[in-house]
Amino acid sequence: MTIKTAEIARVATSTVIDAGPEAIWSALTEEIGNWWPSDFYAGGVDGQRQFFLEAHPGGRMYEQWAGGGGVLWGTVVCVDPGVRLQVLGSLFPNWGGPSEWFGTWELQPEAGRTQLAFSEESVGSVSASGLTEKEKGWVFLFDALKAYVEEKSGD
Repeated sequence: MTIKTAEIARVATSTVIDAGPEAIWSALTEEIGNWWPSDFYAGGVDGQRQFFLEAHPGGRMYEQWAGGGGVLWGTVVCVDPGVRLQVLGSLFPNWGGPSEWFGTWELQPEAGRTQLAFSEESVGSVSASGLTEKEKGWVFLFDALKAYVEEKSGD
């Protein structure tokens, strides 16, 4: 038998996007499959999978693969459209868990631009290297979202 102690850890990042909160909210929720990087899917075949975020309490953040497979990343627990989104998810041991993660996205308008902040608190099996990878991952996702929104806004 092996006994491990649960840890609590936090990662956070933020960026300023040259667009209003409405454009960012739409990209984050309704258009997430348009900019979600291919490397960030857990499975499926490139070109035959899609990413979704259902922005209502009880909605899902998930990927769907051809043939009926997919992954539930988390469940939406709080939605304040254009302001805040909170998701609760689980990580199985084969993905670095077992742990639960609590993600919060917050949008703050700033003179024609928007500050987008994200924090993730994790409870369970957490490692320093895992947290470093999570932080890099969220920064990469924010960069993809920012590029998508700013390119779309420039049209």
